[in-house]
Amino acid sequence: MSLNPDDPRVKKTRRGLRAAFIKLILQKGYDSIAIQDITDEAEAARITFYRHYRDKEELLTDCLNELYEELIEKTEREIAAGADPGSSPFRVFYEHLEEQEKLYRVLFSSMGTQTVVNRMRQYMAQRLIENLDTFFERGARPAIPDEIIAFHIVSAHLGLGIWWLENNKPYPVEYLTQISMWLSFAGLLRSLGIEQMTMPMPVPPSN
Repeated sequence: MSLNPDDPRVKKTRRGLRAAFIKLILQKGYDSIAIQDITDEAEAARITFYRHYRDKEELLTDCLNELYEELIEKTEREIAAGADPGSSPFRVFYEHLEEQEKLYRVLFSSMGTQTVVNRMRQYMAQRLIENLDTFFERGARPAIPDEIIAFHIVSAHLGLGIWWLENNKPYPVEYLTQISMWLSFAGLLRSLGIEQMTMPMPVPPSN
């Protein structure tokens, strides 16, 4: 029998399992967690877990989905308030990495890394596809499928975010956002022979 995700009891159970799982990830790392650990921490039966999730990877995906829904809402609020629709998704993403630094440090060093990276890539690419028009002047849009542009840019951008955490965030969020935008779009346009859009190179912050 399938569960109704809008049922308050289902929401409460999944919320408890997610909270228990995140707590355990922070305490002992993703790889060493067993289903029994999750159910013990959540004070739930194993059968309850398997009613909601196939395995801990599906639970991890559900945790990430919740985090990225919050990212979407924050990005949309900022754009609605007048923030730059081009840079906002990038900046909000880096702020998110900073806010959840401990969690991502654990996940990026675990066997669950591919699930995390894939989910992040999908989220970021979708946000970028929705905002690609803001980066190109009229008539300057390259004749390349949006999905290819988005996934090319996002893969580099995500790699930069991982490098940033692994190297103890050597630059502030604002500069990282600026340099990401410049590398992604100014370099891309020049490589395509498109010069209509000018984007000054960001200046590194002074120490």
